[in-house]
Amino acid sequence: MSNEELVQLYQNGDKKALEKLMQANTGIIHKIANKYNGINRELEFDDLFQSGVLGLIAAAKKYKFDIENKAKFITYAVHYINRYINSCVNGKTSKDIENNKFYHQCTSLNKPTGEDEEIEVGDSVAYVDYGFENIEEKLFLNKLREDLEEVMQQKNTLMQREILKFKYGWNTTPMKLDDIADIFGITRDKVRNIESNALRKLRNSSWAMSRIKEFAELGYIDKFHLGIFRNWGDRCIDIMHLQKCKRIFYIEKEKLCG
Repeated sequence: MSNEELVQLYQNGDKKALEKLMQANTGIIHKIANKYNGINRELEFDDLFQSGVLGLIAAAKKYKFDIENKAKFITYAVHYINRYINSCVNGKTSKDIENNKFYHQCTSLNKPTGEDEEIEVGDSVAYVDYGFENIEEKLFLNKLREDLEEVMQQKNTLMQREILKFKYGWNTTPMKLDDIADIFGITRDKVRNIESNALRKLRNSSWAMSRIKEFAELGYIDKFHLGIFRNWGDRCIDIMHLQKCKRIFYIEKEKLCG
């Protein structure tokens, strides 16, 4: 039974479905908790793991099935698990997470960007003050992210989008290929191939091609490291990702294969 089927049963009142969901995702919670192990020496690993379980349960309660282009449950859940464990490390309770105003300024991971309906706690990425020089730059980068999200919806499959977002930390911390492979139950090489195909579609999109001149004239290509808009040569875009703890969009660059 899939995660989504178990979540739906749980939301309909089947408590045993939650137990099965927790058992099915124990490995993922363990991997995420292990990343935080040792940061706060007052915490045992079990404390981190239990916080991750609470994050999974919160995700199961809030996951919506009536949203077009919704993320897979595991993508939604990983973000919650990270949030709850990170908050545990920083001495916050689950109630603190719910009450934190930061999360109410966010754009939901489980719904299309820009909707005004209920904003879920912990399933989002905030558009807050990143310390850029002026408001125009902040607006530019926010719009750039929105545009890329739209292009990904048009050009990439759901699996491709999920893998790109996990790999480059779109809504959570960046993940290694091995960890992504474990989440989807596929090989590391398969993850890499899906990633490469997804990036190729983005590089060749009319959106990328049409923005080269505009961004070059604005001087944004070098200023914001937008490798997608440089001459292809031996370097290419991986993908933009926004990390809340940093102050800029990054474009990873790698040598073209073959």
